[in-house]
Amino acid sequence: MATIASPTLTLTPFTEGGQQKVKIEVKYNVTFTANEVILQTDGFKFQEVIQVLGVDAPSPVDQVLVSNILPTQDITIPGAGVAVSRTRTAKALRKDLQEDPTTGDADEIRCSIQIIPVAASAFTNTVSLAG
Repeated sequence: MATIASPTLTLTPFTEGGQQKVKIEVKYNVTFTANEVILQTDGFKFQEVIQVLGVDAPSPVDQVLVSNILPTQDITIPGAGVAVSRTRTAKALRKDLQEDPTTGDADEIRCSIQIIPVAASAFTNTVSLAG
């Protein structure tokens, strides 16, 4: 099973086009096993899924604040035991990261990083609906 090491999140507020935004940067290293290298050779893909979460105690479950802001990406495994450094960035509207209802109350943010094996994938035909 892949291991994730040194995960870090950096949030940098900025203004763009008169709107308050936040640059989201997630960095980490992922290392794969020899078995995962074999699975990749056999056609498996390994995909990175990152979710931006609001941490609001005492709730036991973090709230997903923005979906798909860091789109799922495939990770190519260079070899067993070789660490792959990952850096992902995205921009979000500041209001979308507002997880505390009280104005001026700090918003606690973290990200969930998952590496998911995908054995097979396919697309259906495309069907058009009249608009």
